[in-house]
Amino acid sequence: MPFCKKCRTELKEDAKFCPQCGTPVGVEKRAGPTYVKEREACFGPPGSGGGLWGAMSFGVFLIGLAILWLLDYFWPGILILIGLMVIIGGLVALSRR
Repeated sequence: MPFCKKCRTELKEDAKFCPQCGTPVGVEKRAGPTYVKEREACFGPPGSGGGLWGAMSFGVFLIGLAILWLLDYFWPGILILIGLMVIIGGLVALSRR
């Protein structure tokens, strides 16, 4: 048998309100298909390795900064490197659709 979420009173199967405190008894809301599609569009499907992509791109960014520092093209190179990272990120996001 179900229980009231507020006062933990035992409820009948067909109860719409708790007989003790009057709290409405309802079905928990679940994520609908629209929410799941929007989430996948932003973050990719579950298990797609978004964290791995983030770590790899950060590593490439740091290596690029080190190379730019050694070649004395640090500040203009940062802008170029950020532009390349944005383009690569856009291509990865586009390939997930």
